[in-house]
Amino acid sequence: MEAAAVTGSALSRREFLRASGQAGLGAVALAAGGGALLPGRSGATGHPGSGGVREISLEAREVRWELAPGKVIKGMAYNGQIPGPELRLREGERVRIVLKNSLPEPTTIHWHGVDVPNSMDGVPGITQKPVAPGQTFVYEFEPRPTGTRWYHTHFQEHRQLDLGLYAPLLIEPAGPDPFPFDREYTLVLDDWATGTGRPLPSTREGTAGGRGGMGGMMGGGMGRMMEGMMGRGMGGMMGGGQHPAYDVMTINGKAFPASQPLTVREGERVRLRLINASADHTHVIRLGGHRLRVTHTDGNPLLQAMEVDAVPIVPSERYDVLLAADRPGAWFLYCAEPGHAVAGEQVLVLYEGHERDRAEPPVEGVAGLTLWRYDLGRGREVLPPPSGQERTFDLTLSGGMMGSEVWTINDERYPHTEPLRMRKGDRARIRFRNMSMEAHPMHLHGQSFKVLAVNGQRLAAPIVKDSVDVEAHMGSVVIEFTAHNPGDWFLHCHKPMHMEGGMITLAKIA
Repeated sequence: MEAAAVTGSALSRREFLRASGQAGLGAVALAAGGGALLPGRSGATGHPGSGGVREISLEAREVRWELAPGKVIKGMAYNGQIPGPELRLREGERVRIVLKNSLPEPTTIHWHGVDVPNSMDGVPGITQKPVAPGQTFVYEFEPRPTGTRWYHTHFQEHRQLDLGLYAPLLIEPAGPDPFPFDREYTLVLDDWATGTGRPLPSTREGTAGGRGGMGGMMGGGMGRMMEGMMGRGMGGMMGGGQHPAYDVMTINGKAFPASQPLTVREGERVRLRLINASADHTHVIRLGGHRLRVTHTDGNPLLQAMEVDAVPIVPSERYDVLLAADRPGAWFLYCAEPGHAVAGEQVLVLYEGHERDRAEPPVEGVAGLTLWRYDLGRGREVLPPPSGQERTFDLTLSGGMMGSEVWTINDERYPHTEPLRMRKGDRARIRFRNMSMEAHPMHLHGQSFKVLAVNGQRLAAPIVKDSVDVEAHMGSVVIEFTAHNPGDWFLHCHKPMHMEGGMITLAKIA
């Protein structure tokens, strides 16, 4: 079986919309659901293939999935579970992943944060043809770099991602881990529009909103004054009108009380891998009675762990944190954003021997808490050194005015945005400036980058990521990377409604 990888030119606007989709969520179906994905376990172990290549089979198909008792949806899943099977791969081993599409519509898989060959990147019309219903596609690559990655659909992404086509991908290092642990759990966070509850407040300000402000240059008193002058109605119009009414929040595909408790033993170091698979919402993760030590940003290790009270995570970001299990009892791990815990985004953390203890209920809000920020971390030098020219690109992010679904880069919508052209080995610096009312988690395919500066403040030791939140209201971010992976790579906002509205450009590495 061969992978029919195709390198194509940019799609027309009409072709892109057909490929990436503007459709809403599928119907909510009230029927029996499936079981939860157990944290830290793989549902697709794979087997040795020809030439020592490890083979893994994935099937995309429709499912009826129970988020919680009485909340059953018609979704899409890999191998019948939401999230899909956790793939644990070894750095540098060769894997062959066979996707069978049993959906009634096309799909693809993007290996988020993995430096795959361009033909394996899963972007329809750019790196491959969409995988038609009943067809298969073979993805083959050597997984790099190590760390917490994930995989998800890149076809009609807003609709298919919202319906469950995502899963963790963990690349284990060939050598020792820089932050030893005794036990680990993978926690995938998501938002759902089911029509069964009250819609949750927007988190459109991203990490800035998670800290209680509007961010950018318009933060603080000026931002709050502007928000008050506009009022809730105008604020919604200014923020774009295409946001679904998300009303259920899940951890590993389940809303509390259906979420699977996490068991720990006193004295353990527990690693939590946090993945935000939401299409729209920022989550602020907190554990009652404990502080969290951030060790990795988007899978990339810090020089030292940074202790905080809670961790804001925007769509597509990942954070690894260490928990020192030193307060025996029962505690809730939850999202502190208003309404999220009540909507299901909470899970019990139970110490062995304390299974009958009662946990204190989650506390909304972040007042008085020390929250993770990009400038708290000190990153390691893990990117390849440049060997070519220095190139600088200025990208202004705009759109969403008066309920518009138009989102632009330098006043253009994809496929009319100007590509970023560079050669292999070049040092590329991108300066983002956000002139819109919403934050944009900007994601680069094919290679990771350093975050050099945020809102005009240079980071002392740049952290390494593949998604970065550019705050609303004139927020800015400067990133830098070595263009080491040739091909045409998407650079886009990872809120699918913004991506589908045009906030995409191509990084073309010759």
